[in-house]
Amino acid sequence: MEKKRGKLDYKFIRRLAVMLVFCIVSITAALFIMYFDETSEEAYDTLLFLTDMVEYRLYEVGEYPEDINEWEEFYQSQRIPGENVDRWLREGKDELYDTASEHIRAMLADYGMDEVFVYKFTKGEDGRLINNAVVVLDTDIGAKPEYDLGYNLGASPYFETVQKVYETNEVQKLTDAERRKNGFGIAALAPVHYNDGTVCAVAGTKIKANTIALHVISENGMLTVIAAADILVFGIAILLFVRWKIVNPIGKISASMREFVSEEGSLAFRPVTDIHTNDEIEQIADDFNSLAARIIDYTHNLEEKTIVEERLRFDLDVSQQIRSTLSSEIRYPAFPERTDFDLCASMKHTIFNKCSFCNYFFTDTNRICIVVGESLGDNLASMIISITAVAYIKSFAKMGFEPQKIAFETNNQLCSAEKKDKGLTAGVVIADIDLKTGVMRYVNAGMPPVIIKKAGESFTPEKVNLPFSLGQMRGVTFEQNTIQLWQGNTVLFTSYGVSEMINPKGEKYTIQRLQDTVNRISSNLYELDKIIERLEQNLDNFRQDAPVTMDTAILGFRYFG
Repeated sequence: MEKKRGKLDYKFIRRLAVMLVFCIVSITAALFIMYFDETSEEAYDTLLFLTDMVEYRLYEVGEYPEDINEWEEFYQSQRIPGENVDRWLREGKDELYDTASEHIRAMLADYGMDEVFVYKFTKGEDGRLINNAVVVLDTDIGAKPEYDLGYNLGASPYFETVQKVYETNEVQKLTDAERRKNGFGIAALAPVHYNDGTVCAVAGTKIKANTIALHVISENGMLTVIAAADILVFGIAILLFVRWKIVNPIGKISASMREFVSEEGSLAFRPVTDIHTNDEIEQIADDFNSLAARIIDYTHNLEEKTIVEERLRFDLDVSQQIRSTLSSEIRYPAFPERTDFDLCASMKHTIFNKCSFCNYFFTDTNRICIVVGESLGDNLASMIISITAVAYIKSFAKMGFEPQKIAFETNNQLCSAEKKDKGLTAGVVIADIDLKTGVMRYVNAGMPPVIIKKAGESFTPEKVNLPFSLGQMRGVTFEQNTIQLWQGNTVLFTSYGVSEMINPKGEKYTIQRLQDTVNRISSNLYELDKIIERLEQNLDNFRQDAPVTMDTAILGFRYFG
């Protein structure tokens, strides 16, 4: 697969360009929204005033007084727009109507409004306002009016604000819901009065959103361009900095790495020495120089290390083969076709120079032999003794010998004249169980006590004297015990790796702790495999991070009959 080289600069440029475009668009949008809101507020203040001024364009005005302070009094004396509205609706347009329309159109152009209108709403017999609008005047900048005098619009979509104008006799903004519904930017309604001051009609003004947007762009577009230019300059500065401080130094390191790995069969190496960024990039270069030197040193010693590893692998293979020879295959259920008993074994922790074993096999159709033991020395020779012991035990058991005679004959064979080291011994428990009668005969030769649970009772360890182990002394007679197993009785065999396990405080697990633990576990669980699994967890919790010094072998047998 072809490697990608020299792409960091281009990738960074592409990603930086995307980021700059995103920043420019985001900031432009934010500025536009901010200026749009400000312009809308300013336009609204102007719009409220202008909406109120529409009424004055409907007056039949004489000559204005020269003193501006007299204008308000003059307007009050001329206030008859409501009467004009009713007259126009009855009689049609006249010269005053045309003049008012021209004045309003001029106001549209002068103040940047999009539309001015005057609507009259009718009242019912009960005096309540009815949502039925009749057009008095409709002026749209740059376009012919859509509706003419007297056109019946019917229901108005902003009747809620119309009612407020009639009730308060004041200028009102359209609600947000009405603005969204009609697509306005901003709009307002003001009362048109009769001479007595009551409301005759409403005058409205509109400024569309796109009109405000165009005003924002024309007034503030340069600020947005300046902001975008600043972002662009800042991005270019970042690009130049990254190329100088990151991309170029990394390129030098990459070139040196390619040169180092491309020299096949050669240990030549030129360190990277021309990077002086005083940061992590320089640290990477120093680390690469150090790594390359270590690789060269490792290569020099590779042959010797390979030989050592091969020896270790061979020893581990031998150890694994020894264990597979000593023990039956650890699986559950061990004999799935049998329903007259249950058997579960576990050998979770094993170490190289120790060797526990669990072996179980049928001596005939209705008789099973269980062998649990461990080598008591700590070298490879002691493991060989265990292999020899298991081989003799299986041979004598299949000849029909009872456990006492099996132990006796096997011990004599291990204590031959050729064995010089008295420490080469093996502890073992040999149990022969008649699956028809439930009679279990067993011998304990140098192993922890067997723990037995009878129906309605707790797990209890056997009471035996300290027994001899196999291979310790020739001619020893081993004590044979007999137990009658009934339906549901359970027997637990363990190695010294369980009861002699030590935690970080130097405390031993002990047979008593083992007895208490399995009693507590079996009070909540019945399945044999679950009990042993929970026991293994308890052993791990006890040991914590202390080293494993002895193998742990556990075998449980439950008789069903």
